[in-house]
Amino acid sequence: MVKYISGLNGIRAIAVLLVIISHRFPKDHFLNTFPLGNYGVDIFFVLSGFLISRSLFYQISKTSISNVEIIKKFFFRRFLRIFPIYYLLLLFMLLTSGIIGNQFKENFLWYFFYGANYLNYYEDKWFGALAHLWSLSVEEQFYIFWPVLLLFVFKNRIFSLICLLVIVGTVYPFFLNENTNILTLSCVNALGIGALLAYIEIVNKNHTILFNKTLSVIFIPVFLMLFLNKLVVLIPFFSERLAISILAVSIISYCRYRPDSFLVAKILSNKVLNFIGIISYGVYLYHNIVPKYWVWGLKKMGMFTPATNYEFSYLEILIQTLFIIGLSYLSWIIIEKPTLKLKERI
Repeated sequence: MVKYISGLNGIRAIAVLLVIISHRFPKDHFLNTFPLGNYGVDIFFVLSGFLISRSLFYQISKTSISNVEIIKKFFFRRFLRIFPIYYLLLLFMLLTSGIIGNQFKENFLWYFFYGANYLNYYEDKWFGALAHLWSLSVEEQFYIFWPVLLLFVFKNRIFSLICLLVIVGTVYPFFLNENTNILTLSCVNALGIGALLAYIEIVNKNHTILFNKTLSVIFIPVFLMLFLNKLVVLIPFFSERLAISILAVSIISYCRYRPDSFLVAKILSNKVLNFIGIISYGVYLYHNIVPKYWVWGLKKMGMFTPATNYEFSYLEILIQTLFIIGLSYLSWIIIEKPTLKLKERI
């Protein structure tokens, strides 16, 4: 079995909190000087690429399981992890579509079949409380083609496939408009960077030292370029997603190979971040939808405040976030944890 890695829940927690900050505070707020929501999503992409590739690489190189069995096992585990609370949420929103609005009923099939990113792209707009579902669509689309490419097309050329993903994902957005960033081909560089770390860990361990030294050398320059591009001058053909992916994979690698360090053991593994990280899927899924029902409840009670125009006070943002964490915890206990136990047993 692949080794458990400390600190990853802390990274998940930070990623989802970045997304919440981005969606709660006005665009002109100083906290939104940087597109924190985009950064949080990209961190999730890197984590997903790393973790699912890690499992697949282990089965490909360390076990005698057939390709068909690996595929079946992979899709069944993904089904148990992702689908239950996602489709229950879709059902709840469908039954209360007058509240959620955002043309949800008209576009229901897009969400049902994980096509939200293409819906947003073709309509050239965001659908309010449902806007964040685009990233879940990207991940699900990646989960469909990634194991098939690995097992049936590039099984003996995994490194070449990863390099192709990073190149395509980095170059593709520059050929179309800004909305292209939400299409799957524009996100595969982040997923591929995560897969690269898994490849180094599982398949090509001889390059571990070189890989980590390279990350340590480029971390600061990439970090500075990110700030320079946003605050000083636009760097031609600079990919923020690639930069964030490099920073994210550096920290994930640090967690993998330096588990006893202060950053990993004391900060990323602290109880609060670990708790939020465990329930982060639910937090991400619910965080943009809860405010819609929050405002509906205020109006029902006749409480017309700035919040009814989605201008939340700091106190309301805090209360909402705590409520979302509580809701996600209930979701974890009642739905996610039992299905995960079933997944591990199977």
